[in-house]
Amino acid sequence: MDDFGPIDERLQRVKTRMPDFALEPTRLARMTNLLQKVLREAMNGALKKYGLVDSSYTVLAVLYGSAGESSTASSLGEACYEKPANLTRVCDDLMARGLIGRSPKPGDRRVVLISLTPLGIALVKQAIPDVSNTIAAAYADISAPELRVLTDLNLRLLATLKAMSDAVPA
Repeated sequence: MDDFGPIDERLQRVKTRMPDFALEPTRLARMTNLLQKVLREAMNGALKKYGLVDSSYTVLAVLYGSAGESSTASSLGEACYEKPANLTRVCDDLMARGLIGRSPKPGDRRVVLISLTPLGIALVKQAIPDVSNTIAAAYADISAPELRVLTDLNLRLLATLKAMSDAVPA
């Protein structure tokens, strides 16, 4: 479902029934979820020829952008916004394909270091331009100044959400 109309109609009905319902923020939250889903589908389309999906590509791209093309498992999970169980599954698949390797971190064998292999480096270097072009095409109708405003607004929202998360007792 790429059409926001039916979602918006339902939200309007809720607003009619509950006048204090936060319609605009809820509309934006639902729209953000839909945008993420549709963009992920577009990226998965671009990644299909590489045998990758968004989550596996993200692991490879994060490692490619990391110093030494490697990262600890915990840092990789944070950078990819993946839960440990899903990150393990994705990394197991990438490792089975020879795209990444795992080894103890030098100086601290308790820490697992995940690194790109030469095969992983070659694959991600091929995939990055296709993903970049897909993302650029998705934002093509938004001007550079509008993108900066959208980025600034999203950063403010992230800061607010982080503050809310930090305020919740553990």
